[in-house]
Amino acid sequence: MTKIQELGSSLEKLLSTLKKNREMISLEVLRSHYRQPYYALIQQINGTASAFVKAVLTDRLILNPDISIEEQAALINQVIADSGMEKQMSACISRTYNSDQLYQMALELRRKIECALWPYIDLKTCLVFDLDNPETEPVTYNTLTRQILRNGVWANQELYLWGKFLFYPKRVHPYKISFKEEKEKND
Repeated sequence: MTKIQELGSSLEKLLSTLKKNREMISLEVLRSHYRQPYYALIQQINGTASAFVKAVLTDRLILNPDISIEEQAALINQVIADSGMEKQMSACISRTYNSDQLYQMALELRRKIECALWPYIDLKTCLVFDLDNPETEPVTYNTLTRQILRNGVWANQELYLWGKFLFYPKRVHPYKISFKEEKEKND
């Protein structure tokens, strides 16, 4: 069982408990007489939901090792803030008690993050020339995603790169400070 599955299962159980409590006991009584265990449950749900969403967002997320982690993290945080999905996710679990719906929302947010990170990942897209067969067409390949571009669509295919010439047309010099400065300079 993966970490995401474990957290999802734990969250589902906690949400089930919360839903039963709210159905069986009035909110007023939960907040007064059962105050401490009720708010402890809410806190546990929030912590588990947060860990669950973070696990979905970061599981095998590809970052460019040549660009500062701080810059990429700042972009990820900006995407999360701009999406407004934090409040939607919170409302989702408190109203629907549905971890599957939360999972779908987290996947949507992850897609937004991956799209925002693509310019960094795309810097590792290269043309692969086969030196043993110089007459063959070069292949467009991304060394981070290990995908090949065929007919405008990226497909998973790891290439054997020994004896190949890799040409990076979008290469950023490793001594540049940041991708943002390079982009501004080129614009």
